[in-house]
Amino acid sequence: MLRWLSVLVLVVLLLWALFVAVRFYHVDNRMQRWWMSWHPDSAWNQPRWRGRSLWLPGYRFDIEGREIPGIEDNLSGLDFDHARGELVGVINRPGEVVVLDTEGRLLRRHRLVGASDVEALAWLGESRIALLQEGRRSVAVAALPARDGEPIRIDPARVYALAPGERDNSGPEGMAYDAATDTLYVTKEHSPVALHAIRGLRGGGPLATTDLSGWLKRMPFATDFSSIEFDPRHRHLLLLSDESQMLMEIGPHGEPVSWRSLDASRLDRLPAPQPEGVTLDDQGTIYVVSEPNLFYRLRRVRD
Repeated sequence: MLRWLSVLVLVVLLLWALFVAVRFYHVDNRMQRWWMSWHPDSAWNQPRWRGRSLWLPGYRFDIEGREIPGIEDNLSGLDFDHARGELVGVINRPGEVVVLDTEGRLLRRHRLVGASDVEALAWLGESRIALLQEGRRSVAVAALPARDGEPIRIDPARVYALAPGERDNSGPEGMAYDAATDTLYVTKEHSPVALHAIRGLRGGGPLATTDLSGWLKRMPFATDFSSIEFDPRHRHLLLLSDESQMLMEIGPHGEPVSWRSLDASRLDRLPAPQPEGVTLDDQGTIYVVSEPNLFYRLRRVRD
């Protein structure tokens, strides 16, 4: 009896260790990425993309998991304000837009009035931003105030439906903007994953939508897509996966380019607990935010 009890305890401990390894250290995804790194037929991280892309293997953390004082919870989407050289983020509950410097310090905050369940935002140019409302399946365009504490009020006339009639919590999660072609790229996080290009936001008229979800089939190792960013220099897309702890770069036709993991740089650190937002600045520096209030920065290093 004692022998069988010992075996049972051992099995329970092994199952618990496996759960911790998968849930918190993403061992299953690390094994899959290891296969991608060494398999000779992998289309990713091919040397021909060096100098023609962001080339994610060439990035390293210089800020990793820094808590943002003044923010306690629910920091989600992120984008870069190229006019002011600042980062703009969103907190979904309660609805609030926050402005950070490139070191992850809180500069200003603006309460959202008339918005609901905002999961992402995109800087459109000058002082305009687009806010992605997941539950309402819509995009709202608003002005970003310059003064700290000034609220952002949503004008119903500047709200554009993406998929009316659907109401659940697996809707659009990430958003990026290409100013040159007036195109919004919107990702659906999971169940199933999806990617759409939406044109015509600047004109204020009917939006034209193109389904690019087929591109995501080239990334079966990514189980979700929590954020997206557009790289205007190379005209590539940068995708962030929370569950798979990965950044992925794809070309203008969805072709695989490069990837890197978000695994902690040291074994005594956990990966990003829930990465929800990614953006690029003018120098190609990558910024990531993770719920509840963590800030990451990756810089390109010389080979």
